[in-house]
Amino acid sequence: FDLPTHRGYDSDHPRAAADVGKAGVAIDCVEDMKLLFEGIPLDKVSVSMTMSGAVLPIMACFIVAAEEQGVPTEALRGTTQNDIVKEYLSRGTYIFPPAPSRRLIVDMVAWCAQHSPKWNAMNVCSYHLQEAGATPVQEIAFSLATAIDVLDAVRDSGQVAPEQFAQVFGAISFFVNAGIRFVEEICKLRAFTELWDRIG
Repeated sequence: FDLPTHRGYDSDHPRAAADVGKAGVAIDCVEDMKLLFEGIPLDKVSVSMTMSGAVLPIMACFIVAAEEQGVPTEALRGTTQNDIVKEYLSRGTYIFPPAPSRRLIVDMVAWCAQHSPKWNAMNVCSYHLQEAGATPVQEIAFSLATAIDVLDAVRDSGQVAPEQFAQVFGAISFFVNAGIRFVEEICKLRAFTELWDRIG
């Protein structure tokens, strides 16, 4: 997606003028999403969306485009990034304050658990944190803290039954950096997977 879409602006908004057409595709409405996936059967592909701040309207456009192809939400497979901490700490394309942003993530995770169980509603994206200056240890610490906080908030929201929580946990994915510190990065990934297993 292009930067205005990430920030929740339509392409014709005055604040978007400098960024339209520079990188990525502009999605302003359902018709744009339908054009983007024209000829691509959404029941046969897995779609990855790098989108956080404006994830709800973008996902809604995607769902309607799929429905108009005759594809039910239960059949959709893919991932939305939906990691607002990454936006605050490294990228800057957040739209709402932290608490409402987390609420939107929680609501989307819960909705996907009920209506689109093959969809990974959150991809914790620590990659950008290291690109913005975090050490490998800091990258993983923030990543795990983000995942724990969101999972706790999903549980506390009461929107997901306890027997569905394993499904929610399994639908959290990670986009992890692998920088030039070869040995440290290998150790980081091994520690990360062991810690995530313990947390789970």
